[in-house]
This record gives sequence, structure tokens and C-alpha cells, in this order.
Amino acid sequence: MNHVTLSPDPCNALTQGPAGLLAPRVDIVAEPGLSVTAPDAGDCPQTWSVGVDASWAQTATLAFSHELTGSDRAWERVSEVPTLTIPRAGVWEVDYNARGAVGLPTTASAGYVTAGIYKNGALIVGTESLLVGSTGTGTGGQATGGLAFLHPFNAGDTVELWAYRIGQAGTAFVVSNVDGRTRLMLHWLGPVGDTPA
Repeated sequence: MNHVTLSPDPCNALTQGPAGLLAPRVDIVAEPGLSVTAPDAGDCPQTWSVGVDASWAQTATLAFSHELTGSDRAWERVSEVPTLTIPRAGVWEVDYNARGAVGLPTTASAGYVTAGIYKNGALIVGTESLLVGSTGTGTGGQATGGLAFLHPFNAGDTVELWAYRIGQAGTAFVVSNVDGRTRLMLHWLGPVGDTPA
């Protein structure tokens, strides 16, 4: 019988048992969004496959006109844009476009519309985007703005589009129709604890 000498290196995973060498059992646990496929018994080499299920969510094609009626810089939810619920914890890419419209009477000198993203009823600071502004009396304007950003979420978090107006004379809207759409989209990128490169 051949004698096997085990290396005393602390990184050596083999141990000598009463009946021979013992190799450690390896269990691979996949985080949410990842899948692991084990090789068939007897395969050589033993090839393990790791896959990624990149979850996503987005609003449908929307048609609406939401008038902003609050005071200057008073956020209000754009209720026609459905609330999206995060299905899986991790880092998500959030992307939104919103179309703003203002109309100014001859007595008004300026009007603006700003949008932003709320998580669980609170603004995610840094997601604000000026959609449209007009500084001419008796004029109006429409434009589309938005942002894309990365943000960590927990499963069950809610994501919503909110907006506010600046300038109380005239009208201010967030709209979506065939001339320009408002939408909200999220794409899962990595598991909990993922960090920037």
C-alpha cells in the first residue's frame, strides 16, 4: 500500500481519516438573480455553469395629462404613472423620462416643471430633472427630460414618479401621449453588497 503524506500547509483542505483521505464537501449557494448548474456525475472536467437572471420592470405605454396644482417646489405624485414594486433586493438601474408642459398668461414671467423619483414615499436625492421652463410672458413650452442612475433597493420597495411646479400663474403639467411619452423603467444589475468598480 502506498503511503500518502499530507502537506501541513494550513490551506490544505485534505485531512487523513481512519479509512483514508477526506476531501471537503463543497456546497454552492446562488444569491437571488444567480443560478448554478452542477456537472453530471462522472463528467471530466467537472464544469459548473453560473447564470444571471437580470430582472426588470417598467410602466406600460401611458397616455395622460396630470396638472400640477401645488405651491412652488411642492412635490406631488404623478398618479397616472403606476407605482413599481422592487421584486428582488440589490443594485438597480433606474431610468425615467417625463414630458413637462407649461403655459404662461401675459401676467406671468416664468414657469417650470421638475420631476424626481421617490422610494417608499421619500425623494431619492439626486434624481431631480428640470423638464421644461419658459420665461416669456404669454408663451408656453413642452419638453422631455429625465435621468438614469444606479440605486440599491430592498425587495418590496416602491418606486414612483413625482413632480413639482415653479410659478403659480399659468398652467403646469406632466403629460404622456403620441407626441412624447412619460415612462419609468428599472433593471436589476447585481446582488446585495455589490459595489462600484
